[in-house]
This record gives sequence, C-alpha cells and structure tokens, in this order.
Amino acid sequence: MSLTTGERFPNRLITTASPYLLQHAHNPVDWFPWGPEALDKAKREDKPILVSIGYSTCHWCHVMERESFEDDVVATLMNRHFINIKVDREERPDIDQLYMDAVQMISGSGGWPLNCFLTPDGRPFYGGTYFPPQPMGNRPSWSQVLQHLINLYREKRDVVESQADRLIQAVRDQQTRHFKDGSDGEPHNHALTRKSIDHIADQILEDRDKNFGGFGPAPKFPRTMSLEFLLAYSSYSGRRDATDHVLFSLEKMVRGGIYDQIGGGMSRYATDPAWLVPHFEKMLYDNAFLIDLLSKWCRLQPNPEFEQVVRDTIHWANLELSHPLGGFYSALDADSEGVEGKFYVWDIEEFTSLAGEHSELWSRYLDVTLDGNWEGAAILHRRWDDDTFAKDQDVDKQWLRHEWRNFRSTLFEARSSRVRPGLDDKIILSWNALMIDACLSAYRTFGDPGHLLRAHRAVGFIKQHMQNEDGSYLRIYAGGKAYQSAFLEDYAFLLRSLIHLLEINYTDEDWNEIHLLTDSTIETFYNPPIGAFRSSSADELQSMIIDTYDSALPSGNAIMVEVLDKVHALSGDNTYGHIAERLRMSISASVERFPSSFAQYAQSIMTSVFGHREIVVTGPDYKRDLSMLQARYLPGTLIIGSNQESHSALLRDRVIPGMTYLYLCCNQSCQLPVSSVEKLVQQL
Repeated sequence: MSLTTGERFPNRLITTASPYLLQHAHNPVDWFPWGPEALDKAKREDKPILVSIGYSTCHWCHVMERESFEDDVVATLMNRHFINIKVDREERPDIDQLYMDAVQMISGSGGWPLNCFLTPDGRPFYGGTYFPPQPMGNRPSWSQVLQHLINLYREKRDVVESQADRLIQAVRDQQTRHFKDGSDGEPHNHALTRKSIDHIADQILEDRDKNFGGFGPAPKFPRTMSLEFLLAYSSYSGRRDATDHVLFSLEKMVRGGIYDQIGGGMSRYATDPAWLVPHFEKMLYDNAFLIDLLSKWCRLQPNPEFEQVVRDTIHWANLELSHPLGGFYSALDADSEGVEGKFYVWDIEEFTSLAGEHSELWSRYLDVTLDGNWEGAAILHRRWDDDTFAKDQDVDKQWLRHEWRNFRSTLFEARSSRVRPGLDDKIILSWNALMIDACLSAYRTFGDPGHLLRAHRAVGFIKQHMQNEDGSYLRIYAGGKAYQSAFLEDYAFLLRSLIHLLEINYTDEDWNEIHLLTDSTIETFYNPPIGAFRSSSADELQSMIIDTYDSALPSGNAIMVEVLDKVHALSGDNTYGHIAERLRMSISASVERFPSSFAQYAQSIMTSVFGHREIVVTGPDYKRDLSMLQARYLPGTLIIGSNQESHSALLRDRVIPGMTYLYLCCNQSCQLPVSSVEKLVQQL
C-alpha cells in the first residue's frame, strides 16, 4: 500500500457495501474482500492467508484496527508476507463459523476480532482473537505473532501442513458429530419423555442466578432462548420456580443499565452480574428477542411495565434502526467520539440541572450519585418497580408515572444533542425476520395495529428489494443494493415469520408461497445422509458448515424443525414431519446434555413430548375468535382461521356456511368441533 502527500489510497474494500469493511477501506493493509481474487492470489504466490473477521459495532475490532491495522510498519509486514482478507461476520456467518470453530480448538476460546491464519487452499493452522500492539501478560503482540508465523511457514512448512490437516479434519468432525452419519434416514433410538423435559428444565434452572436473574456469572448475556423455554415449560408443567425465574430475570434486565431507560432498546450484554454496566452496542436481534419474550409473558399474565418496554423498544427500532422503505438496520455502535458508552452515561451536574426541583427524587429513582456508578459517571437504572418506589417516597404512583414521562422526554431531548453512536445500516434478512416475528408477537398480545403494519412493511421491503426473480433470496441489503445468497438461517427465520403472518391472516396465496419456499429450502440445504441442513448452498469452504448450536441467534436447524412441524400440519404431507422428527431425535441426546446450547431445539422437543397442537377457526366470526385465541399464551400451538375452503389440509372440509366452529387437534387426532373459545379452552 502506498502513501501520497500524507493521505492513504483506499484499498480494495472501498468497492464493498459492508459498513464494517468500509471502516477498513483506508487502512494501509492491502485488504481483500473474501472472494476468488484473494484466494487465487494466495495459491498463485503460495502465501499464507490471514482472515480477519469482525463486525461494525465490535469495540475490540475498532481497538485492534487503531493499534495495528492503521500502523504503516505493521501493514508493511502483513502486505509482504500474507494475503489479507477482511470478512464481515454478519455477511458471511459460514466463514465466521468455520474459522471460529478452528480458533476455539486452538485456544479454547473465541470472540471478535477473530484472526485466523490459513494455508493457501484455506485450511486453518493458527488463530486467535485480539492481539495488542505490545506484549501484554501472556498475550504476544500482533507483530510477534506475524513474525513467528512468517518463520514457521517459511522454515517448517511440513509442521504447518500437518497442523492444518489435523485442524480441518477436527472441524469437519465437529460439524457432524451431533447427527447420525448414514443414509437410512432412521432417527436415533433415544426416547423422548416427560422425564427428558424435566431433566432439561432442571439443568437450565441449575445455572440460574438467584441474586440478579438470568444465568451464570459476568459477562451476562440475556439468554432469552433459555428463558423462553422455561416460560413454555412452566405453561405445560405448572412449575412455579420456572415461571418465577423468568419474571425475576425480565424485571432485573428491563430495570437495569443493560436496558436504555431513556430511549428504549437493550444492549448486547452486561459486563457485571447485576445487569448494571452494559457493553453499549445495541443489536436488532437482541431487541427482537426481548420484545417477543415480554409479549409472550403478557399473554400469560398482563404486566403494564413489560407492555411499556415492548412499546418503547419497538418505537426505538422504528426511530433509530428503520430504513425509509421498511427494512430494519442491524445495530448501533457502543462507541461515540471513540469512547464506549459516552452517548448514554450522565454527569451528575447535567442530570441534576435537568431534574430541577425534583433532582433528589429522580436521582434516587435512577441511582444517580455524586461518585457515579461507572467510571465516575452514572448509568441510569431502576432498583424498584414504580409502585414500590412511589410507596417508599410517599408519592402518588400515578403522579410519579406522569412526571417520569415528562422528565424522560427532557433527558431524551438533552441526550439527542450529543454525538450519536455509529449506525450499521446493513439490512440482514434473518435479523429482519426476527424483528418481524417480534412485531407480530406484540400485535397478537396487545392488538396494536401499528405493530402489524410495521411487520408488513418489513416483509414488503424484503420481497421487493431482497428477492430474486426465481423466488430465492439475498441475505444483505446495503449501499442501495442486495447481495450475497441467503443462508439457511435466512430462509428458516423468514419461513417462520411468514407462518406467523399466515396465522394472523390466512390466504391460499400466502400458504402456497410458504409451501414452495419450504420445498426450495429443503432442496437447497438439506443433507439426507446426515439428516440435517447445511448452512450454505455453496461448496467453497474446506468444510461443510452445519448450523447446530444456539449462539447469539437460534440454530437454523432448530428453527427448521419448528417450520417443518407446522408445514406438516398445514399440508398433511408426512414428508415434512419425517425430516423434522429425524433431526429432533438425532439431536436430542446432545440437548439433554447441554440444554443451554440447544434451548431452541429443547422447545421443539418439548412440543413433541406434550403434543403438536393445531387450532382451526372457521365461519363468519372466525376473526373475532382467532384474535381471542392468539392473545392467549399457547406455546407449541399452530392457530389459523378462515371463512372459506382452502388448499391447506387443516381447513379442508371444515367450513360450514353460516356457522362458526373451532377445532382442536393434537398429534393428528381431532376433537369434536365447538362453537366458542370458552369451550375450546376447556378442551385444552
């Protein structure tokens, strides 16, 4: 990379659309995007490859860029001896998973930035995460790592090749180890019983934090999938300890610093056990999970505090993460002006000045003290619910709520004048599908038509701007264009959201679209010998990637099990049920051993054990009864309605002119139709 008059020419990343790659477009490192140009050059010149993976709101990615990738001396070393490739993990989750698995095998841990060194044909032989510019503790400097690998590759090539062979084989084995290897299509002989579900619940509860909610020590991630399993489990089993922990955890989170008390929206995780100090980046998917879970809780038991958080978080997403044409952006950075959290924290003098005559009250309400609670500043959070606080302060709770709305607006307006955190304006198909689901969940619970309209706008954006003429989809929309073939998770999450829309408003046209898209997804991604879905339709990587575990997002395979169960019920075609059951059975032993890594599968297993339920409503008043049923918490239940015959097997021969009937079916067996929601609830 050359310099001219103190300014750097942009590298190849300048032609990309990814906000993360563009952040590195003026580094002196001669970065390539992932693709044939870089891979062919590595083979032609017989150079090792550095794949450096991150995302635009990653704090330590920014740090390593400033410390190393913007350093001319370091860049010269990298450019001379390596083919350097930058990857946005949100664009290419398959590349990220392959090399993350390798780095975890090498070092026992992973994270971002992820830096993995490959042979010219793409096999990993060394890797790590963040490396400092100078040695720190037991961690070598980035320059030391580079020099060591340069010498190793040049002088001990046989060692590099041997390590790469062992490592890529270990990664390949890792990808398939949870699934039966064989073409007979028979599921594992592993019985699924109520005892299995109790065991899974006990293991998840064993890891609960009884002091602050959630699970495990710091750093504390919301782990909403585990909480959702417990909520559904409590509905089936009546276990109060499961219900209580979900409620306790949600209260602690939405009152903590991890939740933005002023603007709405939850940060990715907390750095302390009490949810006080967040890692301030806000991701679309975390907030989709929060909206969905709070909405489901409110179906089980009304909760005004949770309802307000749902409304505020959807409002935040509409305000700060919405494309004008209807899609949702990906994330907000943790940093502003190069400082983590600067946009969100408060100086005591500014806060009390804004609070005026009620400064003592609001300081207690939001835990604002002279010394601050984080690096001399205040992270706003609430220790109590409003009723308890009003009683403690001897004020009327209605007055408190009214005044809090006013003061919150004052704080919001004052904060809005600050330099805002960076926006990752990529629109990711799977993340948008999750937010569509969240809006639909809120609509089902609260009946606000604005939530349904917002979901429809996002679906419309996806179909207009991210769908090819042949019906296939693209994963990313950025820079005014869509690109990158969609992955399994994109199709699985989209299918689930389309089914949820179908439950709200059934049409044959929408059902036919879902049916065709399901068939296309099976054809593109399903691997019969393994009995699971591949993450990608491409074969460019050194290992097939199977999206097995729940991580920040649920496993694409786990969501496909849920989708296939519902398509089986809607179509009456056992082919879908057989694929779902084989996958569910093959993974079940792993779910029972490691439920926190397979919480989404655990929900599917629980549905299978307690019975797949379908509720069908037909007749002139079906919309009334349908909305009443959808406002109830009925996990694992498909609910659809119509006033006319349709292509779906569930609606066939069930529409009687002039009569409204409700049908309850469980495991391919139906009870006699009833004429009211009350009577159907008795059948449940």
